[in-house]
Amino acid sequence: MKINSTYLRTLLLMALVSIMACKKEQTILPQKEKPTPLNEIQASYKKALVAETNGWFISYQPTAQSEEIAIWMKFLENDSLILKAGYSEFHEEQHIGSYGFGGQVSTEILFSKNTLWATLEKDLNGSHKFKITRENDGTFKLRRADGFDDKFFILKKATAPDLQVLQQQIDVILGKIAYEREQQRLRLVAAGKLATLGADNVGFYFQNLTVDDFSAYWSELDTVAKKFTLKWKEGVTEKEGVFSYTLVPNGIALNPKLQSGTVMIDTIKFDDYSDHQLAIASAGNAGAGSWGYKHVPAYPYQTAIAGAPAGYTTADLFIRGELPRFFGYTLDDLNAYYSPALQAHREQLRQAMSGTYVTGSVFRFQFYNHSDAGSTAANRLNSLQILTRNASNGSVFLPYYYDIQKKDANHVIITFNGGTSTASAPFLNAAQELMAVIFPPEGLTVVPVRKSGSNQLLRLVSRKDSRIWVELLVSTPTGIYFN
Repeated sequence: MKINSTYLRTLLLMALVSIMACKKEQTILPQKEKPTPLNEIQASYKKALVAETNGWFISYQPTAQSEEIAIWMKFLENDSLILKAGYSEFHEEQHIGSYGFGGQVSTEILFSKNTLWATLEKDLNGSHKFKITRENDGTFKLRRADGFDDKFFILKKATAPDLQVLQQQIDVILGKIAYEREQQRLRLVAAGKLATLGADNVGFYFQNLTVDDFSAYWSELDTVAKKFTLKWKEGVTEKEGVFSYTLVPNGIALNPKLQSGTVMIDTIKFDDYSDHQLAIASAGNAGAGSWGYKHVPAYPYQTAIAGAPAGYTTADLFIRGELPRFFGYTLDDLNAYYSPALQAHREQLRQAMSGTYVTGSVFRFQFYNHSDAGSTAANRLNSLQILTRNASNGSVFLPYYYDIQKKDANHVIITFNGGTSTASAPFLNAAQELMAVIFPPEGLTVVPVRKSGSNQLLRLVSRKDSRIWVELLVSTPTGIYFN
């Protein structure tokens, strides 16, 4: 009985051990924390952003090649945005645009297309949409939401030093704006000077653009189409070009640039406009000068194209110095042969002679140079003679004798030497008043005008006041022509 009891206990112990050995140990895991919904994160971010009444600051560098841009933003409860930045056109507070939140996996902040962010996206390959996370220190990290998120930017509460950085960038922008505004003002000043030049219908005979190393005639200045025409000489060849221009501060830039030998004019810088001339401070590498209305030509006229030896000039034709003499005369068409400014002086002389002669029918100017009959006195070789009629309708010639001097190819000086005839002497004072106008001490330019039939026409243009001119039909010598 004792043995059986012991045996039973042993069996019971073995069974218990076996059961304990087969029992599997159980691990109890902590309860899994549920993620905060994105809409709750976004709401908390918005609450934090709106709560900062002094606004937020971010230093944003869209690319490694661009400079950092200081940006201040104030987020409003109604999703609108106030923004100011160190970037042109956004340097003043912008009260347009809005912000919002989105994202399916992580929270994103989006700025509307009418804000700086869209402009930076276009100008500097920036972005208007960012992944946003809040840091423990209350700042936010922003990364591009388009996959290029290897760089982050810190959005933080704006401090006085931050705003000082912003203001420094804004001051640079304001300086550039002031500079460009001044440049634009100077461009408008240049436009005004050109408009004055084009409208200054003073009536001077010559329109010249003349600087130290270049001279040209100008015409057809169109300040609307922004173009003009120049004519100049290269050696003996006359050239012509039409130039467009753009306004630059204090002047114009030419297109195409003018190239003549070593002269290159790409820009013309202006100075003051006075005395019917626009002063030129510089014209490419050609120096300074003026552009306007002048009493003398920009350069000598072409020499004779027919009937004369090489190098024969209009002054040579007029002075002559050999037979046959020079004989040039006016006809009765007042407007064709006498400039408007000369007509009044001509009329005074006509009135002075009208009591003696029938000046109403014929009253012409005739110029005779080198009228050498073999024994003619030197002071009688050259004359201005007034052709009119007497009471019997006979021709009357009233001579006033002068000396003549060649100064250059087209420039002559005529000096009345006091010589008259018995018939012309009574009108000497009136004739001298006329000759003082026609023959100034500065001299005359002998201008080739055109060819009429077999005759060359010339104009004698005062170099003192080029509004005074008389046109002559050349009778002799014949066959000498100018272009």
